[in-house]
This record gives sequence, C-alpha cells and structure tokens, in this order.
Amino acid sequence: MTTSNNYSDIEFGVNNNAERYFWASYYSFGVLSSLIGDTLILIASFQKDTFTINKILVTIIQHIAVSDLTFTISSIAPGAISLLANSWVLGKALCYRVYVGHFTFAAGMSLITVLTTSKFLILKYPLRAACWPTKRAHQVCSFIWASALIYPILLLAVDKDDVHFDYRIYNCYYGYSSDAWKTITPILGFIFGIVPNIIIVATTVPILKYLADAGKSARRVGGSVPWQGALTVVLTALVYCISTLPYVVNEIAINCMKDPSELFLVQFYKCFVFLTMINVVANFYIYVLTIRSFRQFLLSKIRSVVSLLVSLQTSNITSTAGKLQLFN
Repeated sequence: MTTSNNYSDIEFGVNNNAERYFWASYYSFGVLSSLIGDTLILIASFQKDTFTINKILVTIIQHIAVSDLTFTISSIAPGAISLLANSWVLGKALCYRVYVGHFTFAAGMSLITVLTTSKFLILKYPLRAACWPTKRAHQVCSFIWASALIYPILLLAVDKDDVHFDYRIYNCYYGYSSDAWKTITPILGFIFGIVPNIIIVATTVPILKYLADAGKSARRVGGSVPWQGALTVVLTALVYCISTLPYVVNEIAINCMKDPSELFLVQFYKCFVFLTMINVVANFYIYVLTIRSFRQFLLSKIRSVVSLLVSLQTSNITSTAGKLQLFN
C-alpha cells in the first residue's frame, strides 16, 4: 500500500472536530439507513404483492439494493469509522477493499440506467412488457455486474498496490499514479459516468411526459393515474443525477484542466464523494414515499415488533408481580 500521495497527510483532513463529528454522524446515518432499508427492500421484494409495480422493475430494484448494501459495507462504513478515529484504523489488508467499492459504484450507476430504461420501454411497449419474464431482467442485471468488473480488473492490472488512505474523503483510495491512467481514465469516466447520466436523462424525460399526459387524461374522465412505478423511477433518477453530477463534473474537469487548483482537488473532491452517498441512502425513503404496498408492509412489521415488545413487557411485569406475591 503506497503512502506517498500528498493527500495521505492529516492536513488535508477535517481539522475542526465539530465538523468531523458532523460528517461522521452523516455517514453513520447512511450506514444505518442502507443496512436496515436495503435489507427490508430485499425481504419485501420476495413477498407477494409487497411491491405493486411491474415485476421487471422489482427485479432491478433487488439488484440495486444488493449494490447499495455492498457499497455501504465496503466504502461508507469504513469512512464513518475513519472519521470518528481521524485516521485509518482498519489495517492495511482492509484498505484493499477499495476495489469492491469501485466495482459496486460502477455497477450501481449502470443499474439505475437499466431501471429508467426499463420503465421507458414498459410505457412505450405495454403489451410486450406484460410478457417479459423476470429472468430477462436478471440476465440484463447480471451483464451489468459482469461489465462493472472491468473497473477493478484494470485497477489490479495496472498497479494493484497503488492504494493509500486519503484524508480528503477519510477512506482508502486508488492513486491512479501510473501514466497508463492518462489514457484509461477518460474512457472509464465516459463509460461509467457520462453515458449513464445521458441515458437516464433521455429516458426519464419521456416518463415525466407520460405522467403529465396521463394526469391530464385522468382529470378529463375523472379517473386515476397508475403513477407509482413511474414516480418511483423518476425520483430515483432525480436523486441519482443530483448525487452523481459532481462526480461527472469532476471527471470532465480532471481530464480537461491542465493544472487544477488545490481548492478544486481538495474541497470539490470532498463534496462530490460526500454527495454520492445520497444515492445509496435515498432509495429506501423513495419507495416508502411512492409505493403504498411497501408502506403497508413496513407498518405491519412495525406493529408486529411493537406487539412483541408490549407482550414481553407485560410478561415481565406479571413475572415480577408473581415474585413479589411469593416474597410477601
């Protein structure tokens, strides 16, 4: 593991303790939201009628949840620990899990693209879409996972030891020190950064148009709009674009600017990494907001937990009262 990179010095970290604890709390909230939220999403997605949206979308949502969980464990959780400790305390070996983070980040971006594209095709070809098997969705998502392996394979092939702790983001980071990255980085940035955003925008705009047109038609005839699936996809795409836009700007700027300023390399880099977490955390809250059946599933689970706690408390009170009677 190399330590020669300039950003391995603590001077590039968060020097104000209050600010550092704020970011540690932000990361901890993200870890809890993802671990609990994505686990509940996966559990609910395998139960009948919990997600009352197209089965193809549910299948893609399952893959996105797995991607988010993996990214949380491999990247966000170590970042939270490092912020609290103000250094890397997880050991040299765990620093190399940076390859998993790059893999899941690339896969997650592409899976959101599959989600918006699928919804667009479902709206455009509703009769055909009704016959599409979930197996096809799994095959497409599997292809995305396999394609995302290109990223960590290239990192390992060029220089597997170019890994260091970066105080800008309080996480381990691949250094891209080899001259080969001058050619490779723009290509990867275009494939995994710019292309997904272009596709997402190109497919989300027609979905928004569908929602607007469907709303007008429904008002004319006094009907309702089947908005759940479309709104879920639109909000997911919107949050994705907001959280990853700084990443795209960073990729373009780094490859176009001959001598980027220190402010850009440090502060903007911190900003885009911290914002990226929003995309991982937000999906659970989006589904709660837009999918009524998922809300009902969560409420039923909450009622079950509350009922269990009440019964345990009642049992403890009864047991305590019985012991007191025996004592008296």
